[in-house]
Amino acid sequence: MSNLKTFLIRPFQFEGTKMHANVLLMCKLLVILLVTHHIFFKIADPFIPFIPALDYFHNYPNLFNYALKAILLLGVFCLFFNIKVRTASIAIGLVIIVNTLGSKPLFFNHTFICACALILAGLSNNKQPPYLLILQLSLVYFGASINKFLDADWWSGAFMDTWLGSGRENPVYLYVSELLPNMVLAKILSYIGMFTEFAIAVMILFKRTRSTTLWFIIIFHTTLFTLTSFRFGHFLESLVLILLAFLNFPKNKLMVHFKAKSLTLLKRFFKILDQDHKQNWIPLSVETKHWLTLKLEDKTVYNHTALRGLLLNTPNFFMLLMVLDIAIYIVLYNYRTTLFIVNAVFVWTMIFYFLPFNKKSQ
Repeated sequence: MSNLKTFLIRPFQFEGTKMHANVLLMCKLLVILLVTHHIFFKIADPFIPFIPALDYFHNYPNLFNYALKAILLLGVFCLFFNIKVRTASIAIGLVIIVNTLGSKPLFFNHTFICACALILAGLSNNKQPPYLLILQLSLVYFGASINKFLDADWWSGAFMDTWLGSGRENPVYLYVSELLPNMVLAKILSYIGMFTEFAIAVMILFKRTRSTTLWFIIIFHTTLFTLTSFRFGHFLESLVLILLAFLNFPKNKLMVHFKAKSLTLLKRFFKILDQDHKQNWIPLSVETKHWLTLKLEDKTVYNHTALRGLLLNTPNFFMLLMVLDIAIYIVLYNYRTTLFIVNAVFVWTMIFYFLPFNKKSQ
């Protein structure tokens, strides 16, 4: 029974594999995202394939379909139960790409990006930073910016005006654009989009500017989502999950000192989330102005700074956020305006809480 329990909690454990814990977290969450968007049921025999030779599988109905589904199921099982995680991640990514190559209607940037991230994660290891994922993110933004630079409609503002004005009928855009000369707002937004993406592509490559760039990416896309109420498929979620690969979970145990009388429930909450047993909770033995203390590898932080540090260094916190996002989407699916408002408020709340504004401990 003990061995069974140990095995069943593996999906919520991230240490001790051939991947960095944060990269494995990213992979598991990307797979959850793809599954919730019905990736399993989108696998089928080739239909208008990118590679005509794949039509050969029509001679053997369901061979292509069942083979890919079997590999996908095996890969997901191994990934979540921490069995050969690098191989499993590569297998899942390849299944998605091969299925896309077999059917042109299934090609979407957000799905393709997830598949590439899974393959590159599998090609990475736990000895070095995930350089391949850094390059992928840079290429995504570099390609997006170059496409816009080469499109006259982006320079003239015609694309932005058509999209936000006619296509989305965005009330904020329509109101502000009426106050300015013709196409001025459209051009401003177009130039911000083009040059922001190019700046991200360059800045993400340098370690010194990477942390700032990650926050820049989050705020940029959240602002875009708030303005348009559009997630571009699941591109926004995919991007945020890929950013998890840039977290740096501490190697050693986290030493947490807390006020036992008032924070017992908080301790229990984190004990449930901490399935890797990386946290050591110790009651404060003397009266102090601090209600929570967290000792990291290079510093000690207090109170809300400590709480933020705990959350960011607890992988299952991000699993919980994913579950909450899915639950909100399901419950409010038929109430699109309410869904957008709840999502926007929730995301901005998270951003303002975790933004590293204060250098001093709180």
